[in-house]
Amino acid sequence: MDLVSSILAIAIAVVLYIYTIEVFTILFRITGLTKEKARFQVISLITCSGYTTSEAEIVTTNKKRRRLAVLCMITGIVFNVIIISFIINFIGSVSNTEFVKDVFVNIVIILSIAIGIIIILKIPFISKLLERFIEFTARKLFYHKQKDNTITMLDSYDKDAIVEIYLNNTPESLKNKTLAESDFKKRYNLNLLILKRHNRAIDITKDTVIQDKDEIVVFGNKQTIKDLFTYKIDEDYNEEEIVATRENIIDLIDNYGSDAMAEVTINTLPEILKNKRLFESEIKTKYNLNILTLRRDEMPVTVTKDSIVKEKDTIVVYGNYENIKKVFLID
Repeated sequence: MDLVSSILAIAIAVVLYIYTIEVFTILFRITGLTKEKARFQVISLITCSGYTTSEAEIVTTNKKRRRLAVLCMITGIVFNVIIISFIINFIGSVSNTEFVKDVFVNIVIILSIAIGIIIILKIPFISKLLERFIEFTARKLFYHKQKDNTITMLDSYDKDAIVEIYLNNTPESLKNKTLAESDFKKRYNLNLLILKRHNRAIDITKDTVIQDKDEIVVFGNKQTIKDLFTYKIDEDYNEEEIVATRENIIDLIDNYGSDAMAEVTINTLPEILKNKRLFESEIKTKYNLNILTLRRDEMPVTVTKDSIVKEKDTIVVYGNYENIKKVFLID
């Protein structure tokens, strides 16, 4: 490979490397991570630099993210090998040339072109088009035969968030009902900001009916949004498998140092909760865990001191992550 070809190959590889990071960031966002956390995960994975155990659990406790992480690491290794080989070829070309001035001229020209391409692709209008294309393609590839709704975190404000949702499956409590009939605002304390149908914006009124294949933007509590719009059967478990297994499913939502917020699908009720109201159990006093939400038969249930957790419930619990695993992981 001659000098110019070596420099051009390096420039192209760097541009592709940068935009591969952008692609994987969008794919991780579709799994429910914010942009900042998604980018951190991708950069750590694709550069094979590693990161802390508490951060890693956001990926390792979610099956979709684990699969993306494996693909991301493999892609990173391939890119690293390619770029290193191009650099070796470049060094060999430089050592054999008698025109050092031409070397630097070629480097400046080609790198300028590469930087120019990056700047053009960073223009908000073009960047948004690319992002939408990647999201659309990802949905077609990964979700077209599934019932899962794709939930993308647009921005986060502590416990609240602006979330974009592509509906493959409208929640039962909203199906064939107007917003007024479902009491969307009062019951869930969520605001429907945008509704797109067949890629066209729809005016939102009290008579609006949300349908399958709609694309909506919602503002409100992150966990409420997830509880309402996450399809109740995980893609890696069919109904027979869930009935057959006795293991509880713990899905890490977010971590705060040693503490965490996790969703737990209860297939086997821990002894500490069996036939006991929450204030009678030791889950708070012994393990310092707080049950924040409870869902039963696909419907939210108000959590009080008298609440009794049952098998097949889905709860969101906050506290020390090791204690969460100690209580809910059944041998």
